[in-house]
Formats: sequence, C-alpha cells, structure tokens
Amino acid sequence: MTRAGEVLGVHPNTVRAWSEAGRLRFYRINPRGDRRYRMSDLRRFLASTLAVEIDRGGQALKPLRPRRHGDATGNGRPRIESRRNSTLSIKGASSSNGAASSATAAGAAASAEPALALLADLAGIVAAVVRPTTTDAGLALGGAAHAIRKAGRFVSASAWQLHGDRLTPVAASGVGEEDLVELPRSYGILGLALDVAPDVADPDPVAGVLVAAHGGRESACAIPGPGGPWGVLLIVHDPPVPLSEVERQLLRRSAEAVGHVAEAAATSVEVAHRLHRADALRRVAADIGSHLDLEELLSRLTDHALVLFGADRAMVYLLEPDGAKRAMASRGLSQSWIDALEHAQPPTLGSTAIAARRPIFAVDNRNDPRTGNLRAAVVQEGFDTACLAPLLDGDAPGALGVLGVYHDRPHPWSPAELESIAALATEAGVAIKTARNYAQLATWAAQLQSIQQLGTRLNRMTRVSEVGHAIATELRQLIDYHNVRVYRLYGETLEPVAMLGQVGEYVDETPDQLRATLGAGITGWVAEHRVAQLLDDAASDPRGTPIPGTDRLEESMILAPMLYEDEVLGVVVLSKLGLRQFHPDDLRLLEIYASFAAQAMANADATQRLREQSAALEQKVRGQRELLQLSESILTTFDVSALLEVVADRLGELVGSDTVAIDVIDAAGELVPTIARGAAAQDHLRAGTPDRRGLEQWVLDHNIPQRIEDRLADARTARPGERLTKGSVLCVPLRGRRSAIGVVVLERVGADRVFSEDEFELVQLFAAQVSVALQNAESHRAVERRAQTDTLTGLFNFGSFSERLAGLVTAGDPFSLVMLDLDGFKRVNDAYGHQAGDRLLRQVARALETAGRDTDDVFRYGGDEFTVLLPGTDELHALAVAERVRAAVRSVVIDRSPVGGAAVTVDAAAGVASFPVDGGSPVEILLAADRACFVAKRSGGGRTATAAEGLALAGELTLQAPTPIDPLPHPAS
Repeated sequence: MTRAGEVLGVHPNTVRAWSEAGRLRFYRINPRGDRRYRMSDLRRFLASTLAVEIDRGGQALKPLRPRRHGDATGNGRPRIESRRNSTLSIKGASSSNGAASSATAAGAAASAEPALALLADLAGIVAAVVRPTTTDAGLALGGAAHAIRKAGRFVSASAWQLHGDRLTPVAASGVGEEDLVELPRSYGILGLALDVAPDVADPDPVAGVLVAAHGGRESACAIPGPGGPWGVLLIVHDPPVPLSEVERQLLRRSAEAVGHVAEAAATSVEVAHRLHRADALRRVAADIGSHLDLEELLSRLTDHALVLFGADRAMVYLLEPDGAKRAMASRGLSQSWIDALEHAQPPTLGSTAIAARRPIFAVDNRNDPRTGNLRAAVVQEGFDTACLAPLLDGDAPGALGVLGVYHDRPHPWSPAELESIAALATEAGVAIKTARNYAQLATWAAQLQSIQQLGTRLNRMTRVSEVGHAIATELRQLIDYHNVRVYRLYGETLEPVAMLGQVGEYVDETPDQLRATLGAGITGWVAEHRVAQLLDDAASDPRGTPIPGTDRLEESMILAPMLYEDEVLGVVVLSKLGLRQFHPDDLRLLEIYASFAAQAMANADATQRLREQSAALEQKVRGQRELLQLSESILTTFDVSALLEVVADRLGELVGSDTVAIDVIDAAGELVPTIARGAAAQDHLRAGTPDRRGLEQWVLDHNIPQRIEDRLADARTARPGERLTKGSVLCVPLRGRRSAIGVVVLERVGADRVFSEDEFELVQLFAAQVSVALQNAESHRAVERRAQTDTLTGLFNFGSFSERLAGLVTAGDPFSLVMLDLDGFKRVNDAYGHQAGDRLLRQVARALETAGRDTDDVFRYGGDEFTVLLPGTDELHALAVAERVRAAVRSVVIDRSPVGGAAVTVDAAAGVASFPVDGGSPVEILLAADRACFVAKRSGGGRTATAAEGLALAGELTLQAPTPIDPLPHPAS
C-alpha cells in the first residue's frame, strides 16, 4: 500500500479505502496524467510488490516479503505468505477455532486481492453477457455465483429470482446446490433481505445486508433490478463470523453486480431474440419470395409463421373474386374449424383485420366480440389467442387473403411481433400476387424469376442511390432498352437518382436536364395519376416536353410508377430509339419490377430514417449522460441551500447563459428569488418583491415551461425599474408532488444569442432532476422529524431522550432530570378504553410542554412515563419544576367520559436526579431518577422523591427498559 500510495501520489490509507470499497477503476500515475492503468493492472502490481499484515482494526503490523516455493508449487513463482492458519476469505475471516485475537489478517494488498479479483470476475461476466452471442442467463448467473463462492471460499453462494410472491433458485455454487427448491417470498433471511432492499440511490454502502440468526452462518442482500428487487443473493459461510464493514460493502456490490448480470443477460436475450427474428424474417421473406408455386409458397408461409411466432397452429386462406374464403394451407387445425371459417359471415376477426389493413389479435378469442358467429367453432377447437394479418395487394382495396396464427395459451402480441407479422404478410402479399401473375401468364416464368432475384438484391440495399443504380444496371436482364431513368419523388419534384444511356443520343443527359415536376410532362403525369404508360411514339404525345437544346427523336417509352402502400415514391422510365419498340408484356414486367423497386426504395427510406433517428438518439443519450453525471451530486444532497447553490453553478456550466436564477415558494406561498448567478444576478434578486407578477409567476401559475426568443417582445419579462436589452429567456418550473414549487430562469443578452429547442429540453430535464432532489430533501427532513418524535403525543421519543441525555453528560454542565409516571393510568384504559387513554396522554403531553421552560425538553419515555431534562438546573430548582409539571398533570381533565359522564383526572409520581451530584454517566443519572420515581410510586404516588430517597433501593432496583408504547389503533377501529 505504501508503494502504491507513492506511485499514485496519495496516502496509503486512501489506496486501502479505495480497494476495500471496490472503487478502483483506473489511475493517472505520471505528472501529465495521460497514462491509465486498469484495476486489474493495479491489482497485479500490488500483489507482486508488497504485502502488509493488517490487524482487525486496520493497523499495519509488518511487511511480508514474497518468497519462492519452487519445491511446493513446481513452478518457482513468488507468492505472498500469510500467517493465517485458516482459509483466506474476502473478508479475512478468523480461524476455524474462533481465535480471532491470535490470528493476523493478510496484508493490505493480499487482502484486497480476492475482493478485487471477485469484482474483476463479475465485471468480466457482465461484459461477456452483453455480447450478442451470449444469451444463456442461467449460465451467466451460475458463473457469478461460482465466482462469489470461490473468492470468499464460502460453503455456498446462490442467486434467487423473485417471481410474484415466490423465490426461485436460478443459480447456485457449492454444497447443497442440487437441493434448492422454490420458496415463498417471505421465507427467512431471503424475505427479510427483500423487505429491507436499499434504494438504488441509497448512499449507505452496506444498506440491505443481513446476517441470519442461525449462528450467523447466512448472509443475504437484495439483488437490485430496474423496477425494484430482482431477487436475493445468499451466501453460507462456515465457521460463522461477523461481517466487517468492508465485507458488507462487498456483499452489496456483489449483489449489484449479479443484478447487472441478470439485467444484461435479459437485455442480451431480448436483443438476440429481436436480431434472430429480424434475420429469420429476412430469410423467410427471401424464401417465400423465391417460390412461384402458390401452394408451395403458402405451405412454407404457414410453416415459417409457426416457427417465427412460437405458435401452436397456423393457416392461410385466400379470397376469391366473389369474396369466398378458400383455405390453402393449415397446421394443427381441424377440418371442422376450416369448414366453419370458410362459411363464416362477417364480422369476424379476419374481416376486421382486412378492414383495418393491419394485423389484429384477440386474447381469449372465444369471448371477443369480433369473433362473431365463429365463437362455437373457437370453443370446440380449443385455442385461446388468434392473430389475423391481412395479405394486402399493394394499394388495391380489400386483400388477397389472411394469415392466421393461433396460440393455445394466452399470448398478448407485442408491438414488435405485430410489426413482424405485418412485414411477413406484406412480403407474402407481394409473393402471392407474383405467384398468381405467374400462374396466369405461364410465358412470364423465366422473366418473373429474374424479377424475384433482382427484387431480392434490391431489398438488400440500404440507400436510395444504390437502389437506383441497381435498377439502371440490372433491368436489362428483363427488358431490352437504350436508356433508363429512375426518378425519386421529393415533394413536388421528380429527381433523377440514376440514369444510364446506352447509345449516343442518351449518353450526355444531365440531372438538371432530366429533372421534372409532378404533373408536368409524361413522367410527371405518370407520377400524378399512378398509371403505367406504353408510348409507341413518345415524341408525338401531347404530354411530352422536349428537353431544351435536344433534337426531336423517334423513340418509344414505357413508364411505371413505383407505388408503396398507396404512395408514389418515383417513376421508372425506359426509352428506345425507334417506334413501337416495346410490347405490352414489357410494360407488365416493368410494373412488377417497379413494385419491387418501390419496396426497396421504401426500405432504403426507412433505413435512412433509422440512421437519422439513431444519430439524433445518440446525441440525446450523450447529452443525458452528461446531465446524469452533473446531477449526481444534487441527488445526494439533502441540504436545500447547498442544493440550490450546486444547481445554479452546475446549470450555468451546462447551458451557456449570462444569468441563472432560482425562485422558490416560501412558507407564505410567495415566489421569492433565492439564488442568482451571473451578470444580472443582483438585479434579479432586487426585483423579487412578493407582489411582482411576471414571466416567473406566469410559469408558476400555469406549470408550463417557456422559451422566449426575444424578451423585448414578451410583456411578461418586464421587471419594475429594470431596462431590458434584447435577448432570450428560458423559464422552467420546478415541480413538486402536487404543483410547482419554484422556477429556474436562464437569460442570454444579445440579438443572436437565442436558446435552442435542444437546450430548452435539456434545461427541462435538469429541472426535473432538481425537482426530485428537492422532494428528496423534503422527504429526508420529514423522516428525520418522524424518527425523533412520538407519533401519539408529538413529544420527543425515547431515542431522542437518550441522545439528548448523552449530549448533556458529554458537555459536562450541570443539569437535572425529572421522571414522571402517571398514577392510575391503567384504570383509565380499563374503565374508559384505549381511545380515552390516548386522549389523556396527548393532553398530558401538551400540559407538560406548557409547564416547562423554553430551555427544558419534554420526552415520552415509555407507555405512561415522561421525562423532562432541565439544563443548568440544580436539585432545588428541579424539585420546584417537578411540582409544577405534576400540577400541570393534575389539571388535565377529560370531560364527558362514556361511563356516567364523570370527568377523568390523574396524578403523577415524580423522581428527580441531578448531574453530576447523583451520577456521572447517563445510565447513573437515569437510574437515580428511576429509583426516586419508584419510591414516590411505592409510597402511593402523587408526590415527588429525590435521588437521595431512592438510594435506599440501590441494592434492590436496577434500570429497567421503558414500558412499551402501544401501537396506534387502525383508523377504522
């Protein structure tokens, strides 16, 4: 540690603390700070350089020299010699015979070595899990459990996953791992660990770590998950030893690492599943798209649908021109179901999907109203969930048919699955249409096969320019031409994205010459009307507009629009010198190919949008990451003043501005400037009068953030007595649990310094973090108040009394203690009930507070026992105060008692003790007052006794625990 501290430029104890806390990540070790070493590098460095024996208090005893053990190990490598005669564990456990005082711990470096190795192993498991090739969550969790058990040399280590109200063992290593069974959530230390599971943001590094009562052999910690505890990490160690602070920290960090492993494994499984589905969908589309035999195509479609969506049954039915349904392929469905489906009349789930032109699913299909007159057949068939996807014919009305996928168990379809089956149905629709065309025109067989191949290649392309170039170069395999032009429609402009001239008349054409407008010229007409054209003499067509500077040519043309989901994406134009050079079959082929080209164009557009969205999302993620790093400090701060200081400073650094200010609602409900930074900070603070009504008050009232590009143009930005200059303003509310609790204001001066929308969004995110931090601070203060206060009476509780008494003794100044025990309180409870007793205790508490002095503190000590601490008071004056508070107790009257209407009153016995006369420690003072109170109680009550009187019982009476406080009754009782 000493050597590491010298290298790192810090005290050795700092290195030790970092090691024990598991915070070592990397270090800058030269003056320039440009060289980093990983944690594993430092661990090897520490292990090979120096070992120091550390006693249980953390003090260095003496260095241990590494020595060689070639005769024992066979490899002659140096290792660190430990004096411990028991197994070395992460925590440096004592020897098996319990002689902790005689065993010395390993050196700082050696003791840190297993912990660092464990964390490195767990980090490696997490890193391995996030790789797309790793999808076995159980294997990853098993590796983590094995690493934890091996590092600590525990008897066993196991991970239990929470499923509702059950705990399931998902990974185990060590003794008894085969015997683990599912347990209830509340079982033993596992349930306790879940009950005290720490919040992710809990600053306490050992929060939530439990040691079982069974001899201290079991330790458990909740494994965190995204929305709460994922499960529990349980370790069994033998012999039983208490966990040190470092060990508890390490156990919690190990549990967190296991949580990361589980989350990473789940994410990896989901990502792998999505990738697999996308790849499978691509292969399925290619498969069904490559078959032109309709029956074979639909049979494969049915089989692929079963596999892709994990279904139990599937079928495809096609629609005849007259609307009749004809089942073409089915798996797992009875003939009676098929007959019922073919003869069913709308409405059905299938007709609903066709009308909606998208997949529709129904869980508990038999009770879904959309099932219509097929309900009896569904009940007989026995499946639960049905999903029907229409097989659409491009933009044509109606549908070619329906793909049905059925699950015997409830299966709510996710958006990703619906998108997948829609894509599959779209590809299937194209394939069905193509197959039908092939069946109708057998002479197109070879050409259609080429179209399929070309379309498949087109679908692999991800850019519009690539698709256009492929069309221009590959279309010749289908049709002979001299010139090809591929137009893409952008708004009202048809932009040539690819062109290829085969003869001299077309070679020199340029994009500027060929660019067209929607509705203008032949190409624009085809794009506008979505109708393919065959022109035997293009030059004589009245819609034609010759290219300026070119000669009139005798040429033939065919043009086909690229249509995708009722949208024109562009036009494919083929030209050939001469008249009547194309045939109707060529036009039909071009239309078919144009549909593939449209699909490819749409895919390229979607891919481009995904690229842009990914880039924008990546930019936002980077900004949010920076925001989270900046907001870490404010989320762990509970001092409101310090919190607002940090907010103003950090926000000024995050978003460049001339002035940053925070206004907060005060106790009177007024919006008051609290913090300001920058050039106009003083003006902002001076302008903050309670009657001020401006932009800040408007945002507070409406709870709506505002971005003002020119504050001179907005009357709400005016301030009394202030002359504004041109600039931009952001004003964002700080939201509380019910309404806005303040505002954050940023200002920039200058006509060209306008806050952007991204900056506006970032400030809103930051304000949301600040709002959470303010709420946390308020909750923290409320928890502190509740922890110090008795719920029934509102007085300070026993814990507060103990802390205050110890503080007065430590200060050493004289003080006195009065202990009160109500006389006959049990009779009140027995005669009038606990509600009357509680009411009496509350009134006694108010009377004691009134009778005491401003400097006195009143506490509820136990059930009907109270104490009063009198700082700076001797015994004589304390006796007077005791009589005064007893009189106050006697003055308490509960009128209108339920029995006979008699009023209820009580008296009290009091005991007085003074420091340091009657005792020099908190226990002695409390015992002296308790004995005195007992004397007064035993003599009949209703009097005050001194500590001297209580000395008569010094040999008989010991300090007793306070009378337990009854829990408050349920509000309904």
